[in-house]
Amino acid sequence: MDMTLLASDFAVRIDGVDLSQPLDDADFNRLRDLWMRYKVAVFRDQSLEDDHLLALARRFGRLFVHVQSQLVSPDHKEVMYATNRETKAPVRGVLEWHTDQSYTPKPVFGTILYGIEIPDHGGETLFADLSAAYDSLPDDLRRRVEGLTAVFSPVKPGHERRAPLRADQLEEIPDVTHPLVRTHPYLDRKALYLSPNHIKAIGGLPQQESDALLADLTAHAIRPEHVYCHEWRPGDVLMWDNTSVMHRRNDFPPDQPRFHKRTGFYLPEELGIPA
Repeated sequence: MDMTLLASDFAVRIDGVDLSQPLDDADFNRLRDLWMRYKVAVFRDQSLEDDHLLALARRFGRLFVHVQSQLVSPDHKEVMYATNRETKAPVRGVLEWHTDQSYTPKPVFGTILYGIEIPDHGGETLFADLSAAYDSLPDDLRRRVEGLTAVFSPVKPGHERRAPLRADQLEEIPDVTHPLVRTHPYLDRKALYLSPNHIKAIGGLPQQESDALLADLTAHAIRPEHVYCHEWRPGDVLMWDNTSVMHRRNDFPPDQPRFHKRTGFYLPEELGIPA
């Protein structure tokens, strides 16, 4: 197992691993440690069936099932399709900065995304290191965010979902409040907990002030020194730590096929609530 850093102390490519094969405990523990330390792990040239993808995720924790059942595999509810192959909820355009399932009481710990069909250009996934962003906060911003909470919502005004949530699905995920600064449950590492696509309000601030603070934090978090941009190739597998990064997708030509499979896993129940 070899590693190559892809950005400044952020994002790592791990070579010499076939994710379709079971990892022994030593290799798995090293992979897990590298992933958590560097927050985003990249594996090239993988060939995975759904069972392989789920077996990998299951080693890390309890499997995630997306509330929007219309977007998941007909064979495995833990595998979500992100594709423009179908017309019900096609992947298209830009997907703005967000953190996966931050609008739930116990958000997903890790997300795994497997690239199968990739456009000739565009569709890059960008990751922002929210731990580095916290560490480099100017003193005035740091003082403002300490102790603040934010309201996260699956439906933020002005932010369209590719597949609208049904009324029964919305009932399952009401708005939730989380701290704006989160501590990693294993590494004692602090990070901003940002999801601009989902944060409706910060603290008890007036809406205009809340929006301005969110804009300032986002602008700081996505400075070039905090961002890794991944250019996809077929067979890429990416895994990221939602406690410490947010991500977005660039636009891509709508006439070119794009197909990814996504799964994820939770923290243990006692560590699941952001703190």
